[in-house]
Amino acid sequence: MSKISLRAAFTLAPQSPVSAQQVFTNRVTEVGSFDAALRSLGDTLATADISPVADRATPRKNVLVFYGVGGIGKTTLSEELERRFTGPVDGKGTGERAAVRVDFAEPASFDIEAFMLRLRAGLGHLTGTWHAFDVAFSVYWERAHPGEPLDEFIRKDSALRRAARGIGLSEQIAATLTDAFGSALPGVARAAHVLGGLVYSQAKRAIISHKILKDCDLLTDLLEADADAETLSYFPYLLAWDLARLPPPHPRALVLLDTFEEVTAQATRQTEQWLQRCAYLMPNVLFVVTGRNRLDWADLTHTTELDFVGPRRWPLLRAGHNGEEPRQHLVGYLSVPDADSYLVSALTDEAGPAIPGSIRQRIVAASGGLPLYLDLAVTTYLDLLSRGETPMDANFGQPLPEVAGKILRDLERDERDLLRAAALVDSFNLDLLKAACPHVPDSALSRFKARPFLELDPDRTWPYSLHTMLRDAIREADLELRDSWSPRERAQAAARAGAYLEQAATAAAAAGDRSTQVAAIAQAIGLCRLTGQFFGWLPAAAQDLLNCGGWGLLPDLPTDGDGPVAALITGLQGARECRSGRLDTAISLMDAALAHPDLPAALQRFLLLHRAHALRVAGRYAAGADDYQQLWDIPGEFRADAGYWLADYAFLQGSFQDALDRLGQLTDIPTDLRGEVLRLQGHVHRVNALFGQAEHFYQQALETARQSGNVAVEGTALTDLLQTLCWSRPTEARDIQPRALEVNDALRSHVELVKIHAATAVTLANLDDPDGADTQIANGLHLAEQSGYRGGLVWCQVAAVFTQLHRGDLDAARDTATRLADIVSDLHGNRFWSEIVTWWTRNVSDPASTTNWLDGEDAARARWLALRPSPGSDTRTSHD
Repeated sequence: MSKISLRAAFTLAPQSPVSAQQVFTNRVTEVGSFDAALRSLGDTLATADISPVADRATPRKNVLVFYGVGGIGKTTLSEELERRFTGPVDGKGTGERAAVRVDFAEPASFDIEAFMLRLRAGLGHLTGTWHAFDVAFSVYWERAHPGEPLDEFIRKDSALRRAARGIGLSEQIAATLTDAFGSALPGVARAAHVLGGLVYSQAKRAIISHKILKDCDLLTDLLEADADAETLSYFPYLLAWDLARLPPPHPRALVLLDTFEEVTAQATRQTEQWLQRCAYLMPNVLFVVTGRNRLDWADLTHTTELDFVGPRRWPLLRAGHNGEEPRQHLVGYLSVPDADSYLVSALTDEAGPAIPGSIRQRIVAASGGLPLYLDLAVTTYLDLLSRGETPMDANFGQPLPEVAGKILRDLERDERDLLRAAALVDSFNLDLLKAACPHVPDSALSRFKARPFLELDPDRTWPYSLHTMLRDAIREADLELRDSWSPRERAQAAARAGAYLEQAATAAAAAGDRSTQVAAIAQAIGLCRLTGQFFGWLPAAAQDLLNCGGWGLLPDLPTDGDGPVAALITGLQGARECRSGRLDTAISLMDAALAHPDLPAALQRFLLLHRAHALRVAGRYAAGADDYQQLWDIPGEFRADAGYWLADYAFLQGSFQDALDRLGQLTDIPTDLRGEVLRLQGHVHRVNALFGQAEHFYQQALETARQSGNVAVEGTALTDLLQTLCWSRPTEARDIQPRALEVNDALRSHVELVKIHAATAVTLANLDDPDGADTQIANGLHLAEQSGYRGGLVWCQVAAVFTQLHRGDLDAARDTATRLADIVSDLHGNRFWSEIVTWWTRNVSDPASTTNWLDGEDAARARWLALRPSPGSDTRTSHD
């Protein structure tokens, strides 16, 4: 039922002669373009000698774009095209087509994992088995989310939850895995819910022999790649490969990307990049993009932000192209005849059009062809009928702000306040409106939710909304009414709404509901920008979002202007740049955010913390420590985090007792920091060769990880234990090495794998297998260089010196020790390892040492020298 039909059903009396019809605003040209695009793509797929899915150099002709100003009817057009694609063909139902709709007005749509699962769920209507994608995604999920049930993730996103429930997504994946691996993979039925029993090595072996999977080009490459967003953005290729195996007719799938201006308005083109990859890698799917701007993919000649650009890649999207479909179309305003035709068809009675011609003329003239205005006019007409009044010419034809003012005047006082509150936010539920207007009775809320100017979308986190243009018009119109809100009243209502959003964000974070958490924070930031105030809870909420990995879901917002909210937005962008590895940009953004005057204390601490993180990751340890020190000196938010990182800095500089003392000063340690504190205590004792104490702390960290079910932290703790036992009890180290390797290999954790290679080398050297140690060292060095993990070179060089001394090759050991000294000098940390190998190779102290060993240099040196290999007289008697 159309929106107008639904309004009429609830607005008009049962005996009313007026009825509303299913009307689609006349877009003959656009609909014809869509039909032509489907035919063209179908012909391309049917006549291709090689499937364009496999031939990735073939120009892409599968993107249809409709762009135009707000309120012009793009979303309605998109919905109509979806209905035409999936609806009955020649009066008969069809299950041969599937459509996936994603609206980027909803912040959760920016989550790439949820996006991929929504694609998979939508295509699941065609068939339940998607061999390549399901197997690869299962391996990805095991590595990226160890121990996290897939169903739990799905539950956190309302749109994804509905899409998955509609086809039984987890059950489909379980069936696919059973078909692909059968008895070769125990517990596969459980894997769809937990996806923790699927081991990469087993999957790879099964793929070799499976009759379908062995033919999938690049599947193995995707399994080998890191489990991150970059890798996941190539998974649409697997869906396209699976889709190509289905019988004709093609195309059988449609993807509709609505409100695309939210994507192109972001500070970076990262989201647009993976969406473009999706369209390029799925040439057998028609993509319909609706937004306010045309795509520039074919116009660009070079960019580092998008993969596929230029007219050769997208020949039909280039500027000025007016020929073959699919291409780009400007959605224009309706002509006078089309606008009148819409009004004629929208409301009818027994005699024909319910809206008289004179009224229609006034409406069409005032609308300028804007469909939103026509819709509001029909709404006004229905409201007058529902009150028993006769619509008159004078009731219509006002400019949009005056229409909004009339809507306000026609409401009772309580409903006017509710409409004013609704105009403050992008979307809402009734509880949010009640919080903003606590004086309004429930009866007014009940009447208000049935008002026809409200848009209802149950797929959104906050289901009710007003059109953006109407929101702006209402705020403009509310300046001159007798009971208009004053700036103070508006700010008070916004503050009450902000308090409600704080509760919603907190509850959502506790429940793991990322959709609601992101929506609440985004709404609150928008309220602050609109009203000029700042909610003190926002920095802590933003930190929670960053900790849970939802930092990429917040939409980009303008950073212009002064004040706390602009500083927060800038700081959030800086934190996101740091997570993405763009450290110089992150530091610059944090500097700019901190330069804003009169920052609230909580916000300033948030910005300091994340500038310190960016500086530390960039290798500017001292500058980062200065920011951490500021946080530590003044009690407040993030003090425990600052204390921990100051202790880590002291450890890297060789100030071991200082590191332990700083850890001892921490109180009220957050849960996610407890394991890290235990591990750092273990690190301090390990480098002092106090292995028993180190093992004690690492065992505690391991137990903490297992109690929380965090497999990633368990893998890290196992690596730490291995690094300790390899020196003192190599046989036990050899026993735990397979489990440490299994967990970290499944996670594709390169940092931990480098450490495991180095620790295994020391273990093998102590077990008189120097050749095996050499292999481990070579593997570790290769992985460290490949992944850019400079710190990993330290562990490998220490293991190399130790192995060379076992062979009695003192000259080689000294050369390696020199390389290690250069590495730690570049890193500005871990210099103590260079001192330890100097004790081994030259049996002298480093005169430039600044390391403060726990019980003095002599005691530490004696313990490390006791571990020094001495297979021959050369190494035993050297005292340079």
